[in-house]
Amino acid sequence: MDTWGILIGIAAAVGVGALLRRRKPAGMGRVLEIVAIVAAGGLSAAAASVGLRYLASSDHATATEQALQVVREAPLVGLVLKENPALEARFREAIEAELRSPTKSGPLRTYVVGAEVRQKLIVPALRNADDATALKAIEAMQDFVKHLQVTNVALCKKFGLEGLQEPNRLDSAGATLFKRALLAQEQAYLSGKARPVAPPQTADQAVSPLLTEAGYTAADFEKLAALATSSDAAGCAVVVKLYAAPTLLPPQRGGILARYLLTVS
Repeated sequence: MDTWGILIGIAAAVGVGALLRRRKPAGMGRVLEIVAIVAAGGLSAAAASVGLRYLASSDHATATEQALQVVREAPLVGLVLKENPALEARFREAIEAELRSPTKSGPLRTYVVGAEVRQKLIVPALRNADDATALKAIEAMQDFVKHLQVTNVALCKKFGLEGLQEPNRLDSAGATLFKRALLAQEQAYLSGKARPVAPPQTADQAVSPLLTEAGYTAADFEKLAALATSSDAAGCAVVVKLYAAPTLLPPQRGGILARYLLTVS
């Protein structure tokens, strides 16, 4: 069994699965809608169904325990479960239910649990992260997508749009870089939990000026809006540019954009 495949197929879905939803946030224009989709895809990593497919060939009891052990050891997600032991029982119940009767339409049960974990526990902490750890988390994701730009532009573009739904397409270096990105998010999460006062939440309308300050031109916004229909190479370049944007700003401004990309839903 591919343990890393289970990790990004199930464990990552617990931590950041809600980001995969392609729902337009209120008040956002078309360009900001695409920003949300790209950031969501990048942080989502994989659908829970990927991990469940890895487990399908095992008996259910063994499969459930193996999945839970991977979750316990996963960066960020394992930490959140350790801090909130009752969540493991809920996730166990969701896994067991999916293995007994896989969801045929609508979100998987594991996604429902993951969405709640993210919205109630992870997002508030990431919104409170300091500038340095938020920027490091974005830099780690930038390293990952830049690797995909060199090794697999089709996967890079798809990752920007909908997350990593085919973990078996990652090479060993890509898997390592993604794990590092989760570890960097864990540090941002810990930073946010330790800070007494949260910075103001970034409004959607503040994102375009930040991107402009980072060097975005009218042509760049057009490319962002056209991501879904662009070529693989062009689409990948859009994804890489978006993750680079926070690092091109002064740290305080870059931190604002980094926190937005880490928590957009």
